[in-house]
Amino acid sequence: MMKRIIITGLRGGVGSTTIAANLIQALTQLEESVHVIDVRSENLMSLHFALDFSVKDGWSKRVLSDESWKKAAYVSNSNLSFVPYGLLTVDELKTIKQEVASLPHGLLNVFPTQPEVVNEWQLMLLPSINELDDSYTALLDSADMVLCVINADIQNYTYSQQNASFQCFNQRHHPYFLINRYQPLSENSVDLSLVFKQELAEQCLPMLLHHDTSVPDACSQLSNVIKYAPHSQFSKGLNELAFWLLAHFSAKTMEGI
Repeated sequence: MMKRIIITGLRGGVGSTTIAANLIQALTQLEESVHVIDVRSENLMSLHFALDFSVKDGWSKRVLSDESWKKAAYVSNSNLSFVPYGLLTVDELKTIKQEVASLPHGLLNVFPTQPEVVNEWQLMLLPSINELDDSYTALLDSADMVLCVINADIQNYTYSQQNASFQCFNQRHHPYFLINRYQPLSENSVDLSLVFKQELAEQCLPMLLHHDTSVPDACSQLSNVIKYAPHSQFSKGLNELAFWLLAHFSAKTMEGI
């Protein structure tokens, strides 16, 4: 059965795009079959897969042409399968949002579950929580896991305490939380990581993804971090996440869930 992992961020700029683009590499290295879909209109994930800037194709373009999203699939030079959002004009963006909103189950009608597909991972990158309207709800409900990326800083902590969208999202979808950009030499980062782990309890994943200069360096080279800097702290954290996911779903399979 296909495993659908939806990745979002507590707020913009927490690093969810980078994590989604690198997690596919980590799972592939474990000989898993994986593809990733960019559902963010910024279309920035294509940078990590060295897709030429002139390519405007993407699943949104295909939907506007009444075609399947699968026709927008690409394979990178590293043999990674990904589906970009596509480059749309302002008018096209308005049209795709209206079309998706008019569907009975929103984006789930565009990306239906595929029970016939076995031994496949589907990673889906969604906008940050405050941007998730009703058109995303059924898609989120269809996920085998929702993963929310957070940073251990005062802005993220304040947001988690005060934002009504976050509270509703957490209550409905029960996501796992992944701390990104951890800085072990920063007292503030260490303290807030501990606070998040205590307050989020079992929802907070055990690994920490470190703040690492290899991340922007890899992106500037149109590459992913695991390939560009395999021994970096960030790469080690992503590999730990990939192993955790395999163990988690293996346990669920054994339990018959």
